[in-house]
Amino acid sequence: MSKVETKRLRRELYPELRELTFGFVSDLEKCMQCGKCVGACPAAAVTAYNSRRMIHDIKSGNLQDVIESEELWSCFFCSTCYASCPKDINFPFTVAMLRYASLYAGYGAEYVKKIIPYAQDYYARGLTVLQPEKNPLVIARRKANSGTSGEMGDIREKMGMPRERTVSDEALAEVQFISDVSGMTKLMKRMLDRRDAAPKTRERLENVDTVKTREGKFAGFPEEQENA
Repeated sequence: MSKVETKRLRRELYPELRELTFGFVSDLEKCMQCGKCVGACPAAAVTAYNSRRMIHDIKSGNLQDVIESEELWSCFFCSTCYASCPKDINFPFTVAMLRYASLYAGYGAEYVKKIIPYAQDYYARGLTVLQPEKNPLVIARRKANSGTSGEMGDIREKMGMPRERTVSDEALAEVQFISDVSGMTKLMKRMLDRRDAAPKTRERLENVDTVKTREGKFAGFPEEQENA
């Protein structure tokens, strides 16, 4: 059984951050701004994503700028930043909770919708990578290195493997079961149907309704429980 708790966000940096990210983010003050996370980050190499700058913005009180930003949605979750951090800051988890906060505040739906086709493909076939390769440079490199047309089906066939990657019926059933019972299937449908609304005002965010278990752990929002 869960109970609904209303919490008032405070103006101080970390109480506010911890409330907005449901108590999971608490160690950003350890950041030395050394930049190792950015130097090793594959997302930073191809986009404007900068984890060091995001931490600096949060520590400077610019949390609203972070949850409104496009930058927040560039992380690949490879955890290279976490592995290279001398202070052991789990920034990928921080990003995950900030994205949750961003969606709750009314931002980010357009970025989530971009990955739904991959999630649907995973649900339908149990594969997280789409089959066709559309990048001509990748195909040309494969062709030069494999002695085939460069298409993955031809490469697999040359290696004595089936042309198509497949997942067993039993494994696919497990994938679909996990997606269903975890709420991911319903979430995908809700995100596809979601109409982008105006972001919540600061006044609305002053009182955040959250659902907690008897143990005090975050369990979502009241509207999610109603739609479950």
